[in-house]
Amino acid sequence: MNRKTIQALIENVHTDSDLLEAVQDALLSFEDYHRSIYSMEIRKRLLFPDAPQHRDEIMAMDQNRTLNHNSVLANVRMLNRMAQMAGLPPVYDGIVSEEQPFRREVADAVLAFVQEIILERP
Repeated sequence: MNRKTIQALIENVHTDSDLLEAVQDALLSFEDYHRSIYSMEIRKRLLFPDAPQHRDEIMAMDQNRTLNHNSVLANVRMLNRMAQMAGLPPVYDGIVSEEQPFRREVADAVLAFVQEIILERP
């Protein structure tokens, strides 16, 4: 994730509350995706995922994770379009696709970005 582009994009739209909110929502979707992964993995460790009574819960959590992943892909595309319109380099310069391995590569970049934000907090 190109943090300089993200910052420049925020600076470019800071006077337009709708665009600023769109950027904020896109960036917050990254944490929603992270949270859905973490929640599912913790829950799987607490349950016996192969037990019939837990399979439905795990499947529902996996569907939620997939929905959040799809949201991230859509939001990365949107941020890249906004950056392009502003004459900035892409926020993510790889291929944004629902196909493997690109889907996972975008996810890995987004998760690394979330981790950087957390680690750099004051």
